[in-house]
Amino acid sequence: MISLLKKIFPFSIIILLNINNNFINAQDISLLSQYEDSLNALGKKILYGKDDVIKYSSNEKFINIFEKTLRTENSFDYDFDSLVTVSRLTSSDKKFKLYTWNLPKSDGTFEYFGFIQIYNKKTKEYKLYKLTDKSDEIKQAETQTLDNENWYGALYYKIIFTKDKGKKYYTLLGWDGNNLLTNKKIIDVFSFKPNDKPVFGKTIFKFDGKKKYKRIIFEYSSKATMSLKYEKQFLNTKKRRKRKKDMIVFDRISPLNPNLKGQYQFYMPETNIFDGFVFTKGKWQYVKDVDARNPADNNKKRTKHDVKYNLFPE
Repeated sequence: MISLLKKIFPFSIIILLNINNNFINAQDISLLSQYEDSLNALGKKILYGKDDVIKYSSNEKFINIFEKTLRTENSFDYDFDSLVTVSRLTSSDKKFKLYTWNLPKSDGTFEYFGFIQIYNKKTKEYKLYKLTDKSDEIKQAETQTLDNENWYGALYYKIIFTKDKGKKYYTLLGWDGNNLLTNKKIIDVFSFKPNDKPVFGKTIFKFDGKKKYKRIIFEYSSKATMSLKYEKQFLNTKKRRKRKKDMIVFDRISPLNPNLKGQYQFYMPETNIFDGFVFTKGKWQYVKDVDARNPADNNKKRTKHDVKYNLFPE
């Protein structure tokens, strides 16, 4: 469609097209489409370049072009649905868009990159924040408040919007390839300061006794598959009735042997045992032994591109 429009309508003619219920003129679509083509070519080099030098060189160019693209007028309303090497998420309240991607290094580790594109409805202004992965330098990450310049990098695949007493929270589910021995799944919480400055981490997890968590990080064997989803599942109540409720559901992981505690390359999901978090009174309340039955996957639908480019390994 877009390529056809380029041929039919010259740049001097302004045509308004309705994309995502917003109007974008043909000039902007053509420009954004050209940027998208360049990003796609570079994105494949970031994933599959023959060495780290090529990958980082391609990534530097990718970041420069992507920043210019996201600062282009009407880019917030553009889908970028051909940008297959990047995770693209939009919050349900249309407050922001979140773009993340990874660079797999030759030593088996990963580095993550991203942008947050924000639309302020009151001022009708757009803001852009670059995400800088500092996960290797962050100590006790579960208890730290972070920002876009000091980010615990991940490839995000779900935004969960919750609201309590006027406060808005965006809970993020993400994947981190980590290294050759272990992978990670991450539950982080994203919010905004009054000036729209992004903040990662919030003490809203009620988990593991009195310890206060600002994010949850599961580390497990790279040979295993761990499920972490947001879906409706059965909640056991004190009245011994069962009812379905929206919750974050995940495999319970544990070491193959108690003597291997803390050696995460030996952590595996326990067979058919699930735990979860339910959002109650402004907190994610831990729920043990979720009665998970035939889970309906409400996460971002995996497309053939997600599978081909291994965006969200399972």
